[in-house]
Amino acid sequence: MKHLTLVLLALFTLNSWAAKDLTKEMDALGANRELMKKAKAIDPNNKIRVVQNREVDRYMRLEIGLNYGMNAGGDPYINTSILGGQLDFHITPRYSIGARYYNASNTLTPEGKAVMDDAKSNHAGDPNYRIPNPDYAKDTWLIVGNWYPIYGKMNLFDATVSQFDLYLLGGYGQVNMASGTSPTYTAGGGVGIWFTQHVASRLEARWQGYQDQAFGAKRSIDMTVLTATVSFLL
Repeated sequence: MKHLTLVLLALFTLNSWAAKDLTKEMDALGANRELMKKAKAIDPNNKIRVVQNREVDRYMRLEIGLNYGMNAGGDPYINTSILGGQLDFHITPRYSIGARYYNASNTLTPEGKAVMDDAKSNHAGDPNYRIPNPDYAKDTWLIVGNWYPIYGKMNLFDATVSQFDLYLLGGYGQVNMASGTSPTYTAGGGVGIWFTQHVASRLEARWQGYQDQAFGAKRSIDMTVLTATVSFLL
């Protein structure tokens, strides 16, 4: 019995030492500063952003488009709608250079018609009364550069997923008017939607400035040009 008691006491002592050693090891694990730093660096809420490449290839490709739009601002007596075509040569998906042509269709606004009718009536009574001779654009040529800094994808009525680019542009050209010609400048932006590798569309808004003639004197015209385009990529 005495020997059994000694054996049990020895086993209890060994178990106590083992437990103390295990506790020390666990404490050392928690006290390891380098390990704790690595553990704290793990962010369970970390989100990974995945940006897919543009699906429509626009490296060294030509885009041909037909556009329709209207001018806002400018001469308050004239309404102008435009119809034309455009070319864009895509050097890369981010940059392109191109040309724009617009043929203008002009009509008098209700205010402009009232002014003209009143002037004709006054001229009938007084031949020296001057009838306004509004100047208007006939057509416009532009050379433009485009930059496409933002792109993405959108779901079109659950039918297909299309790619789009938001872009900025600037350009220089010439306006042919009733009174002659004038250089013109433009700047603006728009969104290009690439439905397939060959079919695209654009919505564009630009400022355009030039000079026309009013009663024999030059006058600065600032207007907003809004256009919608259907185009094809070759």
